[in-house]
Amino acid sequence: MQWNSEVWIKSIFRALVIFSPLILLIGFYRNISFLFLLGLAIIFLYGTVLLQSRSALNDIVLDTTKQVHRLFPGDTDQFHVKLLHNGRWPSYRGELIFTHRAPIEVIGNGESNHTAKGRIEVKRHFALYRQTAFTQTVPFTATRRGTTRISNLTLQVQDPLSLSGQALAYTGIFPTEIVVYPRPLPVQRIEHLFSQGSGEAVRPFALFENVSLPAGNRDYSPGDPFHKIHWKATARSGSLQTKVFEKTVVFHWTFVYTILPDHKEMRSSEDMENEISHLAFMCQFAAEKGIPFEVFINFKVPGPMGMYHVPTGSGPIHLSSILEGLARIDRSNVIVKPQIMWNKMDRNFVGTSPFVIFLGHIPTDPNSQILIKKWSKSGGRTYYVEHNEEHAILMPYLSSEVASC
Repeated sequence: MQWNSEVWIKSIFRALVIFSPLILLIGFYRNISFLFLLGLAIIFLYGTVLLQSRSALNDIVLDTTKQVHRLFPGDTDQFHVKLLHNGRWPSYRGELIFTHRAPIEVIGNGESNHTAKGRIEVKRHFALYRQTAFTQTVPFTATRRGTTRISNLTLQVQDPLSLSGQALAYTGIFPTEIVVYPRPLPVQRIEHLFSQGSGEAVRPFALFENVSLPAGNRDYSPGDPFHKIHWKATARSGSLQTKVFEKTVVFHWTFVYTILPDHKEMRSSEDMENEISHLAFMCQFAAEKGIPFEVFINFKVPGPMGMYHVPTGSGPIHLSSILEGLARIDRSNVIVKPQIMWNKMDRNFVGTSPFVIFLGHIPTDPNSQILIKKWSKSGGRTYYVEHNEEHAILMPYLSSEVASC
């Protein structure tokens, strides 16, 4: 059964129902036609109320076709609530009531009230006739990042004389969900990572030396770093020799959004929203340029990683999956300690030259710096997003990477 039913009767009508047998008997034995007919009318009306409530419980069917709406802030869309009347009762009239959260704003006529639990209650009138369907179209506008389900769906059915009412509360989860993606906010200098190259030959990924793949040695040139001098070859040849390593391509980008355990006190809600928006922009940029990318966020979620991680991928479907994940981030989520996340990332980077971009908390502790320098020695690069109220800019984490940005 789809509904839980609750029937209420107005106090004056309830009192008349209680005394209706007495009124009927007085009218019958005293031969007072008015009282006798009044007693019959009250009993008849009460029977009608019971019959209507029982019929409504069985006759009204809610269409449960799944609806998922994905949009950006400022976009408009609409969802539907469809009711079917499969019984013989002539008609049902009343109000359709449901609630939603703040990521959307319902448009159109009807009442909207804020409830104590932070949800917004919406009321719409409905009229449902025998063997027909009623569809309530609800237009809405996405206002900010987040997700919401249409919940607490209830039908308030009234009898024609308004002597009683019935609340039919839907027992299941109404299968309509609205996902509002974060609004992308630009990050300056990210385009430099895509267009590094010499002359007019633009490379989609930056080329780096992979120090784990030595390719030989060459004669020393002024400006070669001291740590690249090949001392054994220098001793054999009698002249300074420089190590040569294989060039390696950074095949994907790794975005890391880190939130501290005391993030609620450290960052305002607006700061957090901006950080998520900057991350959305960079993911969108990578997808448009065909650069595979992955995302780490230290929110605890079920799975082998124990935290939010979208493996490397590319294309619009991959981007849509990440944007939906960003839409579901909430300040109340349980987080993983940053150091645990960075250690898991390090194990994930084995045998690769990572290209990491940090957002949120930027690691500065000694353990994290050891990991970052380790990635750099393997040919990787590390950047972070520095932002304020006006703009965000991509900065190299290590001073040796300044030229790359």
